[in-house]
Amino acid sequence: QINTPQSYLYSEVYDHFVRQFPNANVIFIEASQDTRDKADFIKGLKEELRNRSIPTKSLKEDATVESLKAVLRNDRENIFIPTSGSNITLIKILPQLTLLVREKPDNRIHLFGYPEWQTNTKDHLESFFELDVYFYSSFYTNTLFPAAVQFTNAYHKWYSKDLASKYPNYAMLGFDTGFFFLKGLSRYGSELENNLSKMNLTPIQTGFKFER
Repeated sequence: QINTPQSYLYSEVYDHFVRQFPNANVIFIEASQDTRDKADFIKGLKEELRNRSIPTKSLKEDATVESLKAVLRNDRENIFIPTSGSNITLIKILPQLTLLVREKPDNRIHLFGYPEWQTNTKDHLESFFELDVYFYSSFYTNTLFPAAVQFTNAYHKWYSKDLASKYPNYAMLGFDTGFFFLKGLSRYGSELENNLSKMNLTPIQTGFKFER
């Protein structure tokens, strides 16, 4: 399937998370709204962290800097995770977290979030850098990569308009999908299905990993 079911994606994310942060102290920031669409992700992550004996805590989104300081640990990576991916939640929590990072420069602090944060980079890019933000996503484009620049220029040349700034970008999604399968068919023909694991193309935005 081109569109990965959420449950499959989440299990990959949990696996990556514990490999990236095996020594984590996870602090969930409980958002006051727009939490429904992340409920399954958060529930599954809490379960995974519990199974791996990774400590977790919870704070309200309006927690003071002093409250945030109280949950930090010097011996672990401190990962803050809001329970909503909305921009409203980001706007509420970024100022306090930024103050925390500035007042506690010796603590290892990160903010972990969601694919839709890619649409908020224009508003929050400096904060994302300062808070060392991570997010999971099945689609991502570094717009400075030569292949992405080349694609953007070619799109403009062919269609006389700029790419829409939406995520995922459907022009790139269509290109990556078509290129993956056409390249595969040109290499392996009717044996493509049996050779999917050998397809190691570098996508512009959306990569594929097929497993039965």
